[in-house]
Amino acid sequence: MRCLVSLLAMLLVVIPAPVDGQDAAVEDNASRSRASWDTETLDCIARWPLQHGGRVKPFGTFAGFTMLKINGKRSVTIDGDKLGPTAWALDCMLYPEIARTYPCILVSNAEVLTSVGLDVSGRKRSSRWSYDQLAPVLDEIFSSASRIKNSKDSKTWSVVERQTVQLAQNLGSLEELLYGFDSARNQLPLFTAPEFQEVFGVEPRPGFSPLIAGVDRLANLTDPEKLRELPEERQTEVIAVLDDLRSQLVVQLQIARRGIAWFAPEQVQTGKDAPPPIWSRTDGILESALTMNTQPRQSEALQTIEEMVALRDDRPAFKEKAIQVQTKLMALASSHGQGQYVSLETTFYRWDFFFKALICFMLAFVISCLGWMKPDSPLSSRGSWTFSLLGLILLVVGVTIRCVIQGRPPVTTLYETILFITACCVLTALFIERLDRRQIALTMATVLGSIGCFLSIKYEMKEAVTAGDTMPSLMAALDTNFWLSTHVTSVTLGYSAGLLAAAISHVWLLGKLTGFRKGDGDFYRSITRMVYGTICFGLFFSIVGTILGGIWANYSWGRFWGWDPKENGALMICLAELVILHARMGGFIRDQGLHILVLINAIIVAFSWWGVNLLGVGLHSYGFTDGIQSILYIFYALETVIIVMSLLHRYFSKDSYTRPSGQSPTAA
Repeated sequence: MRCLVSLLAMLLVVIPAPVDGQDAAVEDNASRSRASWDTETLDCIARWPLQHGGRVKPFGTFAGFTMLKINGKRSVTIDGDKLGPTAWALDCMLYPEIARTYPCILVSNAEVLTSVGLDVSGRKRSSRWSYDQLAPVLDEIFSSASRIKNSKDSKTWSVVERQTVQLAQNLGSLEELLYGFDSARNQLPLFTAPEFQEVFGVEPRPGFSPLIAGVDRLANLTDPEKLRELPEERQTEVIAVLDDLRSQLVVQLQIARRGIAWFAPEQVQTGKDAPPPIWSRTDGILESALTMNTQPRQSEALQTIEEMVALRDDRPAFKEKAIQVQTKLMALASSHGQGQYVSLETTFYRWDFFFKALICFMLAFVISCLGWMKPDSPLSSRGSWTFSLLGLILLVVGVTIRCVIQGRPPVTTLYETILFITACCVLTALFIERLDRRQIALTMATVLGSIGCFLSIKYEMKEAVTAGDTMPSLMAALDTNFWLSTHVTSVTLGYSAGLLAAAISHVWLLGKLTGFRKGDGDFYRSITRMVYGTICFGLFFSIVGTILGGIWANYSWGRFWGWDPKENGALMICLAELVILHARMGGFIRDQGLHILVLINAIIVAFSWWGVNLLGVGLHSYGFTDGIQSILYIFYALETVIIVMSLLHRYFSKDSYTRPSGQSPTAA
């Protein structure tokens, strides 16, 4: 290769990754104000495709989870103007000098900042800070986080240490946005010397595109023979410009390597064993050009982005360029059969199905409670049914859209199982209510629907922190749609039945404790029949799912059973439910014993569903997550308290549990 191109190509190989917290960007001297974004522009940019976390997603999804991780919610209010994820991310990339002042960095524990020497007096323990406010201690935060990660195992981190590492990661994610379009704003020294003006023109243009377009002619300019033909003073100036160019490229490429992968490759690989395409960032396009392998369609898309950035203050022209960018990026993605669900995913997050479902279930619960106060009111029953069905429809539609986007069943992560199990519980409870018509199962449907949707919204934050998305790419062992559709679905249906049975059993146990409908034996016998039938339903799917899991394990890992914690948990559920049914049929337990054992079974279900993942061991530890252990312990404690109180109440109030004469102890 000729002089400059060879030198730059070698430099690109050895350029180190940028250090966290390093301010490598050129300071933008633009005005610290900007016009509001219109809805059409935001909608267009939210649909830009990109590759992140191993999958193609819209920019709106990426911005939403980045904001959720950094800010703790999907909005920030600046001077009375409420910014959503796309508007906030655009401000960060196009107006970094302004966005650095946004109080969008959630620090939930002030001790994290005092430990690195920042004065937090006058601030709440949990508050939001701007990037500029944390700038004096950025180096200390990154150094402290690096020291923690290198010196300790993550399982031994204290709360402050864990939050310090998380803060450093959040700041790094924010910097990726703040410097995301830095190369598009930076002007390389290509228009200073006359020799360079002959190659690149006399009108200065920012970005990498001028260099990419003129790289062939630049190679001729840097030819040693051509340089020697120049007068000595011209040689000195040209070499100085080349050295300045090299220095700026080193800095800009360091920043670009942490940017967003906007550009799908131009070459399409075919065949069954073809690996999934890896999208390029801005630095990849320039590296290809410097090695004389220019990608024209990628370079054209990059040039359009740079032209759009230059028009940031001209809103109509900016919107027109943004539409062109979307068209070019989608064309690259479509050549690989990717990006077809970008618009659908954008619509999915805009509708916020699961939050709306939560509202419906909560309204249904309130109406159901009013119905218990006035049982003969048809309006309360209809209202509760209406909102429960509406919540179920929203839940099912949301889960179905996720299946379409991912192309697999909705049971691949712990987050997805919350939604799927909630939908199954509500649907089963409504079916039971249709048969029983006592509003018991209907009330449980509203309770379980509310709890499930609430947990999904809360757990979404954990997914944002740990995975950066709730639709992550699967590990290889899980990427098998047939087994996901059979084994995992069957097991989660078993989980649903076990939890639903326990929810209904709470009505029986708490009703006896409080004297609710005292003497109404038909009411309590109806509850027992519901619970017994639900456990039978759950046992069937638990056994089928466990057997199918063994077949999958034999297919994937070469053994049917390995006493893995998750496998043991599934076996415990099957054995517990078999014990319940056999003890009931054999007359060893009556109504109270049945309901107490069902609560114990719920504890086993919770342990199998969540607890074994907290162990962090075994082949099924891929769902490990922080922060759920305390919730599990609270659940275990509450169930234990209810069981103990029920036993004590029976001991002191035996008449309340006396079986009416003539009833078989095995009646269900």
